[in-house]
Amino acid sequence: MPINPYSKYIKQYQTSNITTATPEKLMIMLFDGAIQFLQKAKSAIAEKNLQERSANLESARKIIRELMRTIDLENGNDVSKSLFKLYNKMAMKLIKANVQRSAPLVDEVMEDLMNIRWGFQKAIEIQSGITSLEDAMQEYNEANAKNNLNEDNQDAR
Repeated sequence: MPINPYSKYIKQYQTSNITTATPEKLMIMLFDGAIQFLQKAKSAIAEKNLQERSANLESARKIIRELMRTIDLENGNDVSKSLFKLYNKMAMKLIKANVQRSAPLVDEVMEDLMNIRWGFQKAIEIQSGITSLEDAMQEYNEANAKNNLNEDNQDAR
């Protein structure tokens, strides 16, 4: 396989992005990384590739554990504790998904991560004035209405 002549510069760019990112951006990058690993794990499950499945599920689980470490349980409120429990539940599901070769369990974790990522992204946007709480809530309600409609259509089949 030919070596990409730009790989050195790509690595420098990625390193620069990480070292200059705000804590908020780093959180989003962690979510994105975990979601990418889960997508790769789903492909590996479909291809019956044991090594790829295990490696990607373990990488996603490590990111979730890192997200757990960012929670201040001593000074946090009930939301912090609930989020910690949810992350722990997701990490355990990934272990189970690996053992059972279960794409549906991977999907469940991926959906939870995407929802939490969306919430963090909207909180960042609200804090920085990019969007308002009202606009974020409207977007959330519209997305839920669309999801409910899709579920109703699937149930009708």
